[in-house]
Amino acid sequence: MSEKINIVFLGTPEFACPFLEKLATDSRFEVKAVITQEDKPVGRKKLLTPSPIKELSQKLYLSLFQPIKLNKDIDLLSNLEKIAPDFFVVVAYGQILSSKVLQIPKIKAINVHGSILPKYRGASPIEQALLNGDSITGLSIMEMVKAMDAGPVYQKLELPITESDNNQSLRKKLSELGALQLPDLLIKIKSGQLSAQAQEETKASYCQKINKEDGHINPTQQTAQEIINRGRAYSIWPGIYLKQKEKTLKLIQIELNNSASPTPGHFEIINNQLFLGTKKGTLEIKTLQLEGKTIQDTKNFLSGNRQLFS
Repeated sequence: MSEKINIVFLGTPEFACPFLEKLATDSRFEVKAVITQEDKPVGRKKLLTPSPIKELSQKLYLSLFQPIKLNKDIDLLSNLEKIAPDFFVVVAYGQILSSKVLQIPKIKAINVHGSILPKYRGASPIEQALLNGDSITGLSIMEMVKAMDAGPVYQKLELPITESDNNQSLRKKLSELGALQLPDLLIKIKSGQLSAQAQEETKASYCQKINKEDGHINPTQQTAQEIINRGRAYSIWPGIYLKQKEKTLKLIQIELNNSASPTPGHFEIINNQLFLGTKKGTLEIKTLQLEGKTIQDTKNFLSGNRQLFS
């Protein structure tokens, strides 16, 4: 039997879990260490919560590290140099790696990025594809360099975006697709069967980290389709919302319905259906939520909050 390929895996969210699980359960590989972000406070009670990768690593009995700043953790970097892995595999880790760190693997530091590069370099490529109403997205498996998402690409995997896809469903499909391909890809890279191709810099585009304020919609300036795209992109967080009589109203389930035609930015109630006028087209609000309250369907919501729309 040939010698196993040694991996150090760096990742944090649920998106990274299928990749780690595939590598950790493939007899051709040995995951020597896993590096993830520190436990973060979550929810109103700010309870310290481990990342999904930490939970999976513990389940798989893998050696785990949670540096505050990997680039400056001298003891951990020394340990990684002693491990001398063949590959770093980085999937949504959440920290930028220095040139010194990227030189530790004997072969390469490999990154999985959620777009067809050079399109949508940066922090939110999956959300950006949904925001723009793209019909196709994908993954790029690439060599890491110091510049963000600018390294040469070994393989691009395409995936159609359906009308029913949102952030959550698309993220799951992409992670499952990439996890299936990654092990064989690493084998090919190690054996020299696959070389990376430089990106076309002139075609590069970028996307930013998402903030809570990105979920705010303005129906007088945005079309119904643009708001639907925003809702699909921000379905996990921050959602989409607007102010109605000084209250924050979160729109959970919406769809195009031009059977009513309220003025852009205004609501209209017809037979317990709630409609919102936009710059172009009308949205029907199927489920919604007042800040701090539970999600309700429109009929039940209107029974106690009809005055908000009068």
